[in-house]
Amino acid sequence: MLQSDQSIFYFMRLRLLFCSALLSLLYGCSSLPDGPERRVDLPEQLQALQQVNKWKIQGKMALRANEQAISATLVWRNSPEAFHFRLTNLLGITLINMRYADDVASLEADGETYTHADPQALIKQTTGWDLPVNQLLNWVKGLPGATDNYTLNNKDLLATLVPGDCTGCGNWEVSYANYGLVGETWLPHSLLLTDIKQPNTFIKFRIDRWTLL
Repeated sequence: MLQSDQSIFYFMRLRLLFCSALLSLLYGCSSLPDGPERRVDLPEQLQALQQVNKWKIQGKMALRANEQAISATLVWRNSPEAFHFRLTNLLGITLINMRYADDVASLEADGETYTHADPQALIKQTTGWDLPVNQLLNWVKGLPGATDNYTLNNKDLLATLVPGDCTGCGNWEVSYANYGLVGETWLPHSLLLTDIKQPNTFIKFRIDRWTLL
């Protein structure tokens, strides 16, 4: 085998191993909930989601943008006044440690602290990732905005969501799966955000634990 062929083979093998590790990290060995056995009352569900404004999620997140890809452990704590969003890689290195309070987002990276009024703009500025943090505060719950378009699964829970007239929403389409009952509200445990103009750009969430605060 020629050296160039060996290099290509080696690269493809590394890429396959990375993809396998990425999927393993996201989906692991533990099972996710299967959702309700019967159809839910959608207006009642949406009203309940409006009240879920103090929560903590723990799980995994993977992001791919063209040739750039990361996978990380996610801890996200939210209240009406503030939130704390943290991503840590497999080596325990913090990739993003961002807090938002008093209308200011602060992000720690490389021993420096950066601030901005817009959390999404701050992540884009410091990492280059287009992460729709502001919209995800509702999307992660399966709660559509007033102008969002959505479809339902066979249990009348959100299956897909496409943003309507929304600043900063980009070209994302959100797909939902694995709803679990948390308290008295059904919340998604799997989300996939796909850029409809760049299908090789996506963000995946696996939520292992919802905690209502």
